[in-house]
Amino acid sequence: MASFFTSYFLPLVLVANIFNFQTSLCDTSADKALIAGICRQVQDPPFCLTTFRQILAHPYVPEEVTRAAIAQSLQNANNNRAFIEAAKTAAKDKETQDLYAICDSSYGLLITVLQDAAQSLAKKDYNGLENDLSKCPKFVSDCQNVLGSKTTPEMLDRSRKQFDLIIMSKAAEGLIKK
Repeated sequence: MASFFTSYFLPLVLVANIFNFQTSLCDTSADKALIAGICRQVQDPPFCLTTFRQILAHPYVPEEVTRAAIAQSLQNANNNRAFIEAAKTAAKDKETQDLYAICDSSYGLLITVLQDAAQSLAKKDYNGLENDLSKCPKFVSDCQNVLGSKTTPEMLDRSRKQFDLIIMSKAAEGLIKK
């Protein structure tokens, strides 16, 4: 009886495993292609790839990739705002404090718009999502422009990463079938 069971069951299990392995390879290559396409659009592709690998689980679908990119962008914006607030407090002159106050305001608006984008995505309001994400780069560039020569290498790096996260969000949003 065991021989009858083994002769029919074992090949079935083998075929199922081969099918699952091939399917997972296809999903993985499609996932890699989706992420690679997004990461080709940013200033720092290795940062993009590393970020997506840390925050996503397979399979990658545009809605989930967009949600994760927005969440990461929001987290980064909050961290940047805390950094800006600390820099404003540490600044010795009133002019630098005022410049950081403008940055603080810009990042406050960025955070609000990213929260709105996350809500638009949850509601499947893709027009609202696209509108929200299109506003985001301005807030980062406003801060960068106002600081001008008073910017620090760390602030430049933070701005670059924030821009990349916004581009990642916008590129992923563009892949959603509406």
